[in-house]
Amino acid sequence: MTAPPLTSTAQAGVVPSAGNILQGVAVKMGLTVEQVERTLAEANITLKNPAAADRRLQILRLRAQGVKHSGEPFTVEQDFSTGVWAIVHPDNSAGKTSLLEFLVWPLRGEPRDLPPDVRSWVRHLSLDLSVAGRPIRVVLGIDPEAQPAVTGRILTAKTTEQLLAADEAGNGLRLLEQASGADEVDRSIGSFFLDALRMGHTSLWQNGGGADGEGAPQVHGWASYFGACYLNPGGDEILLGDVNAVGLSARLMELFVDIPYSTVLTQLSVAGKRERKTLTQEKRRAEGDADARKTERAAWQKELEQLSLQITDLRSLASQDVSPLLHASDQAAARLQGAQGMLRESEQELTETNAARVRADQALLDARETWQARRVLGRLNPVCCPRCEEPLDRARHQQEREDASCAVCTRPMPEIDEETAEVLLQDLQSQLDSAREAVEAAVRQHDAATATAVEAVAEQRAAATALQQGLATSQNHGRLRQLELQAAGLEGRLAATGSVPDEPPVPMSAQVLTAVYEAVREEVNASAKRLFPAMNTQIVELASRFGVQNLDSVRLDRSGKVNAVKAGVKTPFKSLSRGDRLRMRIATVIALLRVGADRGVAAHPGLLLIDSVAAEEVTEVPARTLISELQIIAKDLPDLQVVLTTAQPELVDTLPNAQLITRTDEHLF
Repeated sequence: MTAPPLTSTAQAGVVPSAGNILQGVAVKMGLTVEQVERTLAEANITLKNPAAADRRLQILRLRAQGVKHSGEPFTVEQDFSTGVWAIVHPDNSAGKTSLLEFLVWPLRGEPRDLPPDVRSWVRHLSLDLSVAGRPIRVVLGIDPEAQPAVTGRILTAKTTEQLLAADEAGNGLRLLEQASGADEVDRSIGSFFLDALRMGHTSLWQNGGGADGEGAPQVHGWASYFGACYLNPGGDEILLGDVNAVGLSARLMELFVDIPYSTVLTQLSVAGKRERKTLTQEKRRAEGDADARKTERAAWQKELEQLSLQITDLRSLASQDVSPLLHASDQAAARLQGAQGMLRESEQELTETNAARVRADQALLDARETWQARRVLGRLNPVCCPRCEEPLDRARHQQEREDASCAVCTRPMPEIDEETAEVLLQDLQSQLDSAREAVEAAVRQHDAATATAVEAVAEQRAAATALQQGLATSQNHGRLRQLELQAAGLEGRLAATGSVPDEPPVPMSAQVLTAVYEAVREEVNASAKRLFPAMNTQIVELASRFGVQNLDSVRLDRSGKVNAVKAGVKTPFKSLSRGDRLRMRIATVIALLRVGADRGVAAHPGLLLIDSVAAEEVTEVPARTLISELQIIAKDLPDLQVVLTTAQPELVDTLPNAQLITRTDEHLF
């Protein structure tokens, strides 16, 4: 496998340009190309011409330093080249997986299976690489006592020779990135490799994801992609990648076989599903509103029926004429007013006649008393003043006898005429009798006026009650109008909410995304149909060479399934034996590399890391066959680099000693 050219002529003749796809969608939608591109940009999608990728990744040198739990320091320095490399030691816990993880940590940003105790020993990791032909060094510093405990640097050199000649401090190298903290270091390494290998984050739709549980994009980056280099053990049921996410194996296969437009197709799929989710939620909200309105409509209908009954009753009452009641009330009020006036006059008359009677009675009484007093007093011979009781002298009495003057007051004494007095008394008695008769007449008149007033009050009250009832009935015109308006409002609401809600319209943006998705999917499917048959052939040939027995065929599809047939029986990948699953993974990656080499592209990094390559085997032969075949393939693919671990030195006795990493001591470091 050699460095790929910038473009692939094989693709150029059969794969339409991005402009052609956009033009076809624009014509179909009746839009301009600019409008289609604008819609894609709003979804953060750019449709670009496919270009051959150079994702070659080769390990050049590993340096590791640390202090074991016992306090013993250790140092590892190992150069690497292309071909098959084996980390070998017959004992368990000798450090085989740890050495492999020393390579993984700087490459992945985080180790995958590094034992915690060994991780606590590490103080420095330095990995020299060739990344798409560019000399790169990734340096990790680990200090458990520091905060943060992990720091990272990414450096570059002008040439590979300059990179390898530089000391561990990196003097003479140019700093590209640096980060502090495990999370930042992980992000920094992931971002660097994604950019350097021309790979972007992949969003895969997760149906049950999101805060609402109705689906959301799940973003995958370099750590997920690296699973196509660091192969899963045989017990794992995932074909490629160590992240169990729906569609990720298929995405890795499309990415590393370099199917044109496969990345943008994934982006379009996620954007379309997001749009459909929005439309579904809008429809559900509309249906929920309709259900809520259904309950409201029942209440409105019941209220309308009650209003209709009230309106019917009020309409019959509102037709009555209150004019006679008004007239009767006015007459009763006038009669009451007249009766009250007559009562007041009779009361006044009674008062006056009573006063006249009292005066006549008093006058008669006074006259009688005066007359009697005069008759009595005229015979008196007082000896003193009746007031101050001063004695009257004889001269006073003498004078009274001589000139008929009062001995007390000295005034002349009137003459007393009995006949005149009797006449006066009779006249006063007559006046008193007349006054008494007038009083009796006034009493009779007052009683009659009182009775008339009482009758007038009762009549007026009856008329007022009748009028009030009549007026209340008359005021129902206003109430009737109010009820009719309420009924009309209810009828309007029932009419407006009676129909089934319309389907929410599909936005033009969603229509454009769907049209572009269909156009791109057509091209991706066409490319897959051209490329997958060659992949199928390669996988069958390689897997058989690696020791998979009775494999008749495989049929890759864009869902990431291999659809194997063994001895005429369809056999899903997860139903294969553990050893066969590992061999099928290796065969798939090698097939990716071979098909890429035939097309002049290096879509897969060309690096394979395999831990415990023979752990799944029950006999030595299949594992020895696998390693031998990998050596042969490495000669056909000169850029292929395989690093594996095994506890069986006899399996790798055909490898050059220079490509065996082993020690006779108890531990490898």
